[in-house]
Amino acid sequence: MNPVNQAQMKEFAEAYDLEEKSESDQFELYTIYSIINGGSGENIDPFDAHLTGTEFGLDGVAIIVQGNLVTDADEASTAIADTKNPQIDFYFFQSKTSASFDYGEMSKFFDSVKGFFSGHLIGESPQLDDLIEAKNYLYTNGVKRRNPGIYCYFASTGSYEKQQRIERLVENTKNELTELSIFDEDSLELNIYGASQLQRLYRAASTSTEVTLDFKESVVLPRHESVGEGYIGYIPASELLKVVSIYNENGNITDINKSVFFDNIRDYNPNSKINKEITSSLEKGEHDNFVYRNNGITVVARSINRIGNNFTIEDFQIVNGCQTSNVIYHNRDNVEDVFVPFRLIGTKDEDFIFSIISGTNKQNPVRDEQFWSLLPFMKNLEEFSRGAPASKKIFLERRENQYRSEAVERARIVQMQPFLKAITAGLLGAPHRAARNYKAEIGDNVDDIFEERQDVRPSYAIAFLHYRLEFMWRNQKINAATKIYRFYIIDAAVRQVLGRRAFIGLSNKEKIKFSEDLIKLSADEVRLSKVVSSTEKTLETHLKSLGAAAAREKLRDTIRSETFFLAVRDRYIPTTGTLK
Repeated sequence: MNPVNQAQMKEFAEAYDLEEKSESDQFELYTIYSIINGGSGENIDPFDAHLTGTEFGLDGVAIIVQGNLVTDADEASTAIADTKNPQIDFYFFQSKTSASFDYGEMSKFFDSVKGFFSGHLIGESPQLDDLIEAKNYLYTNGVKRRNPGIYCYFASTGSYEKQQRIERLVENTKNELTELSIFDEDSLELNIYGASQLQRLYRAASTSTEVTLDFKESVVLPRHESVGEGYIGYIPASELLKVVSIYNENGNITDINKSVFFDNIRDYNPNSKINKEITSSLEKGEHDNFVYRNNGITVVARSINRIGNNFTIEDFQIVNGCQTSNVIYHNRDNVEDVFVPFRLIGTKDEDFIFSIISGTNKQNPVRDEQFWSLLPFMKNLEEFSRGAPASKKIFLERRENQYRSEAVERARIVQMQPFLKAITAGLLGAPHRAARNYKAEIGDNVDDIFEERQDVRPSYAIAFLHYRLEFMWRNQKINAATKIYRFYIIDAAVRQVLGRRAFIGLSNKEKIKFSEDLIKLSADEVRLSKVVSSTEKTLETHLKSLGAAAAREKLRDTIRSETFFLAVRDRYIPTTGTLK
């Protein structure tokens, strides 16, 4: 293997606790991580896209809906619930540690991609069946004004030099996918990547974004105790493109960089009245109007290095101006002499960053996860979690890519959505509602769990339990097939402490004892493994009695039902937990 890729893969494996996995598994995960997070600007856990079986011609499949990776029909339903016109993208991966680009392997890969949509891959593995069901659900319920995108990546550690036979295969496959008329033709890509492309993408995924701007028309903002330096003024649209674009090794723009936006860039609607008006004015050449009629962009950066009019900004996010950025990006060939109002704020104070986000987005609807991430309780929880002893340290990611520039163990990062689902299953005792209805459950109980004066330790204990289970699944210390029961497993682990008692209503002293006992259980692989296996046995025994265990789609619907939950819960709850 190329020594640079080998070194990067070693670094990746250490960051994600993968030393026990095979080299081929490590390389497959490294490839998925580099391409998804570095090439598309998404913030996706590569393990959720990695296929763990021996599926024909595929190492990974990622279905991304509105920036969320979905792995089954339940998650697909949740992902499209809040939007009328969701952005849906399919990613397929096949990677080889050898330096060759084998025609036969590539042909198998493309056949598998086509088989995914034709139904020929049904039955390959339970994991792939779940993904196919998610695809079917999305085409039935989510494809409205625009077709999904499709991106296919075959990767090797060699250097690809175009071969006529392979190029013809790629072209024929692209034509076949186009003729299906189920994809956005402008978002249909078949890519062959070698060592150098993977190296570049890995660096983009694992290091903070850095851009140098010509910001000559700037005025220094007044001093503020939380701000290192701040500027306001305007910049040419060509400079804004540097901030919002992803470039390839040849310096050409390939995509918009989703990772630099706090607000959901996928909510951009080119057909909205205001965006159509702006685009029309640009097409008519009314460029001088833009700076007067637009509210502009606000960028927050952790580092600003100014030399004259050149501002090098690092680890930054656009906290206001998603629509403007999209309009400029999508009209980038027609923005000469267009100027954009621009505000640049340098700060490392997360609380102040969140206050800017709140203040500059009042006119936009704030999603539940975003709102909850801004709560003072979450800041307290984040600080407590990262201040825990080394073996129990976790990092709550309240803001996407929050830890991108920090040297933290990536496996210990817990994102908001899985954390909230774990809270629903564990603290609220609703494992059957955690996948589909966690927002409603959290919303009904937010003051009981996330009010500022609440003790953060129970929520930390749930986050730590989530991390430990993920670690054990990833490293095959527990059967990966049990992940379908993950929320019941979380509830069962909590019940080892609570017994039949409800978490809400415990005294402060009892909550502290609950947290300590749950953390001890989570850290003990032998005890936690027993909880997983006993919960699996309990659920599957009841499923067999219902005749629901064989059909995976029916299985998922069954375990999400109130009837099933009420029937099995008493069977895995001990009469008395460790919390007397």
